[in-house]
Amino acid sequence: MKFLVAIDGSQASENVLAKALTFAAPLKAEIVLLTVVEPLSSYIPEVMLPTGDWVGWRGLPDIELERKILNAGQALLQKAQDTCQSAQVDGRTRLEIGQPRDVICYVAKEENPDLLIVGSRGLGSVERLMLGSVSDYVLHHCASPVLVVR
Repeated sequence: MKFLVAIDGSQASENVLAKALTFAAPLKAEIVLLTVVEPLSSYIPEVMLPTGDWVGWRGLPDIELERKILNAGQALLQKAQDTCQSAQVDGRTRLEIGQPRDVICYVAKEENPDLLIVGSRGLGSVERLMLGSVSDYVLHHCASPVLVVR
């Protein structure tokens, strides 16, 4: 049995891991820990110049900042893997780059888990309408069974 557990370092993702461990330990299931790092360009929006042209961030990438972000993702995964080891649950990690909702669905298709576990940040209806919800997207676009943990 295999569980895919998406984590992002938030309190909600700590709850996700805790819930995954309560399911995985008695079943001797493997946990695949996934964290997704968004590319730097997704944090800087395009702007419209007075000429009507759209300009985006196309400068040279900040290699040091990208390295720090990837290292933070690795540290998050290592901490989660240590938690799995403490609970005597087999775990492996995946660090991916991209939009979280799309990457989670892609990895779920690739890994074919028995259960995909994601967190919910509890966005209200207005925030969900404006920002979208990763867990809502995953629920509607992944073929794997999905558990959303609050």
